[in-house]
Order: sequence, then structure tokens, then C-alpha cells
Amino acid sequence: MTAAVLYTGLLLVLFVRVQDPAHAPAEPPRPEADEPLWLVGLHHALFYVLLLGSPVERLLLGGPEEQRGLGFVLFGAGVVGYRLAVRALGDSVSPFIAPRSGQPLVTGGPYRWIRHPMYLAQALVAVGAPLALGVRWLRLLAVPAVLVLAARVLLEERALARAFPEYPQYAARTKRVVPFLY
Repeated sequence: MTAAVLYTGLLLVLFVRVQDPAHAPAEPPRPEADEPLWLVGLHHALFYVLLLGSPVERLLLGGPEEQRGLGFVLFGAGVVGYRLAVRALGDSVSPFIAPRSGQPLVTGGPYRWIRHPMYLAQALVAVGAPLALGVRWLRLLAVPAVLVLAARVLLEERALARAFPEYPQYAARTKRVVPFLY
């Protein structure tokens, strides 16, 4: 029972956004003409199936108890990392690969150390969520989910370099996804 409560709590922290009433909401982002919407859609579909399907699989098929602690640690770290990245991005956050027009290049918060902390956080969520519930079959979706994130990183790097002249200097001093390594 406590695993279900913890999993539900992490989902709520991940999905529920609290807006500052003093801050006017930004205009919703719009995709660029050349935006690969199929990749954006695949990304979101994989994550919704992983996150919402894992409890269903657990309920219907059960699953092993081993590695559930590790799963909750990864899932929790991913949720915290995601929230920190979204907070640092502020009005620059967007579901699309191309950066929002009129927004600055974000280099503070977790972006000080790596260029794609949100994608690192999402990879932790993709691996951790199914492990946390001990599901067997949906765990396999973590591989394509991480591959989609890798594709997004490569496409986003190009889009950021086109949009921000200072991006090459920023990229030269920060790692791509894993602090101090890559």
C-alpha cells in the first residue's frame, strides 16, 4: 500500500504545476514549421504509457519486489530533477525541440552544470517508475524512451545553436547530459 501512495505522490509532483498568481502565464508555446511533431508525440506517448501503465500492469500481473527501492530512488531523483529544470527554465519551458522565441538561453540552476537536465531527469523517471512498481513488461519501454530522449538532445543542440549565438561557448563549458562526464 505504501508503494502505491509513494508512486501516486511522485506522479502528482511530476504532473501538477502550481502557478504563481502574481506571475502572468506565458503565451502557450507553438511549434516551429520544421518541428518534428512525430518525435514530440512519441516522446510524450512513451512516457504516459510508462507512468500510467505501470500501476495497471502491477495491479493485473503483479511483479517482483527486488529493485523496487532502487526504482523509487531513481523515480524520485528524476521527479526532483525535472521540477528543478522546469523552475530554471521558467517561461522558456516548452514541449517542443526548438526554443521559444523571445526567450533567453537559460544557463542557471541545473543548466549551469549540464545542458539537458530535464532529459536526464526524464531518463531517470523512465527507468525508475517501472522498477519502483516491479513491473516486467512495461519496463522494456524504458529503452525506446531513453532513445527518444537521446534523439531530442541531438536535435535540440542544433536548434539551440541556431537560435543563440552564445550557445557554442555555453556548450564548450558544460557537459551535455551527465555532470562531469558527458
